[in-house]
Amino acid sequence: MLDLTKAAKAMQGMSQHLNVEALAARQRLQVAQNLLEQAAVGQEKLVELQESWSDRTLFNAATPIEPLSDRTYITAPPAAHTVFATDGSQISPSHHEIAYCYLINVGTVMLHYGQSRHPVLDSVPEVFYKPEDLYASRQWGIRTEEWMGYRRAVSEAIALAEMGCNWAKFNDNQLPAPTLAMVDGSLIYWFLEQLPSEARDRILQPILEAWDKLRVAKIPLLGYLSASRSTESLSFLRFQACTHEVPDCMTNCPNVGFSATSAFDEKAPCQEFEPLRDSVLWATILLPGQRSPLWKSH
Repeated sequence: MLDLTKAAKAMQGMSQHLNVEALAARQRLQVAQNLLEQAAVGQEKLVELQESWSDRTLFNAATPIEPLSDRTYITAPPAAHTVFATDGSQISPSHHEIAYCYLINVGTVMLHYGQSRHPVLDSVPEVFYKPEDLYASRQWGIRTEEWMGYRRAVSEAIALAEMGCNWAKFNDNQLPAPTLAMVDGSLIYWFLEQLPSEARDRILQPILEAWDKLRVAKIPLLGYLSASRSTESLSFLRFQACTHEVPDCMTNCPNVGFSATSAFDEKAPCQEFEPLRDSVLWATILLPGQRSPLWKSH
């Protein structure tokens, strides 16, 4: 039972702390905005520095492939269009239950804008209880709970492809409205990078096959991140903020900046705006309907 009186006493001082943090956040944002303006002027030189010193920098930065000063308005979608997506959840296995198993539930949604069609809302549960489902991942040193999350990504992709292909067949003899498939999260599955190749193939191949079915059906695929933690475009501004002649982190800042994760860690001079995120910076710059310049991720 939570004692609200004791909890209230424990929270004393939080308001003052939040005010201090808010002020610091505004200062970091101002620094990043100034650096962005400066980087837009010398963008070509910064890109050259990034390419020349990529093997000596200790951070991962995206490369702008359009002028940093560009503020492009996105074309409005047609009045009639269809959007569909999948998202999953899971229940981990428990030794306290009668049957040792886990469940993956994939929710599906299809919305028809401007077409007077009913939305489609459904879910597909899968129960995994066979030994090859529960224990196969251990040969690669992967826990069942972790493997379950990877399997969920596969189920989401397969369900998405099935929805798209079925919808394309249904509209085969009609003039279909433009259709878009949406994935929850990034389209680059960085979390698979550290897996052994055999384990990675078991996850990645069926996902790529599902995406290929969408490509054949001529349905574009989009990844949506509702609360992105990315700092790749901000990291590019570290080249502008660097106080050294060249961005040779391994020589100039060998003991700072690489592992700094909090406000109390020692940071390199080029990290003065961290831990700001890309989404926060661009939200203060872009107007409704605009997008940032396009970037190439590394």
